[in-house]
Amino acid sequence: MGDTTAALVWGVPVRISDLLCSVDAFQKAIPTIQTLRLCNQFGQGEDARITKLPKELIGFIEEELLAIHRQEEESRNVGWAQTYRCFEGSCRASRHSFEMDPSIVDAALEELYEEHPEWLHMDEETVHPKEFDELLEAKLDEKRDEYYEDVSYDLCFDNICAWPSDVKKHVASKGNEVVRKHFGLDIFVKQETLDETAADYLMSHEKAFAKSYREFHQATICYLVIPSKAARWKARLDPILLDSGEIFGESTNSMLLDRNSLDPTEEHQQRFARAMRQLALKPSVHPSQLQTALSAAPPINASSPLTQTTVHRIIEKKSDEEVKKRDTAMTKRIRDLEQSQWPKLMFLVNHIFHE
Repeated sequence: MGDTTAALVWGVPVRISDLLCSVDAFQKAIPTIQTLRLCNQFGQGEDARITKLPKELIGFIEEELLAIHRQEEESRNVGWAQTYRCFEGSCRASRHSFEMDPSIVDAALEELYEEHPEWLHMDEETVHPKEFDELLEAKLDEKRDEYYEDVSYDLCFDNICAWPSDVKKHVASKGNEVVRKHFGLDIFVKQETLDETAADYLMSHEKAFAKSYREFHQATICYLVIPSKAARWKARLDPILLDSGEIFGESTNSMLLDRNSLDPTEEHQQRFARAMRQLALKPSVHPSQLQTALSAAPPINASSPLTQTTVHRIIEKKSDEEVKKRDTAMTKRIRDLEQSQWPKLMFLVNHIFHE
């Protein structure tokens, strides 16, 4: 059987790990920000010089405070950023903290000195060039990735298994509450099982996936949306066919649209602008989400809406030239969407299949 949830929403796609890090940072910074604002507005006494600071400067201080907390969250060991890299398949062994085999250091230094022999005979009192530490760190990461390639999946395994439930619990218990209270928005987050085209595209065009040590099958799709009412229904298996051993089910539903919701208000636009600014987020379109835009009145010569295809299925053949054209179209589509005006009106559908 299958469970389907659908909603017509105004929303913005964002990267889930960026959102979670920013929301946690925002929650930690809120007490200090509120104190800062109160002191600026109501401070009394000769030493209350903060009352003379302009609101623009107070805003700058708030942004710096949020940035400090965000950096802490993003670099936290086994934090949201690290855990999601494990889940989506963009992780490396060098991203994990563990005791390094001494031979890795020796190999990294040997290779670095081969590339820069002038550094080999420096004595202990000689100060190495600025780029020495950066190049050595890069070499160490490269060697660690090679050395631990066979066990990289084991390093990520616990994070991969825990990610979906951890995200669901965090959004339900804290994340959505913070976003709703301070920005008047909701978090829509679901898991997406990638098809071959989306996975191949990521491997070819995203640097983080270029040297992936394993196949990756899922991504977490996330949107900031105006709170709305969702519809839910179940698709059931055909009992007659089921008796004969064939698994098949079909379900059809129709829903009326509220025309009053088709145009966002100025206040709605401001909610998104404030959230994207204070949480330091940018629109992030995942290649698995490039569905053809729906239209109630398509051109007469257009194909039926029920048979329209996705952008990444326009080209069915797998020749190198055709794959290149397909990927070029996807890259342009992603870039155009991310640089366009948001929020957009979207029909979000989540389907869970289970027997």
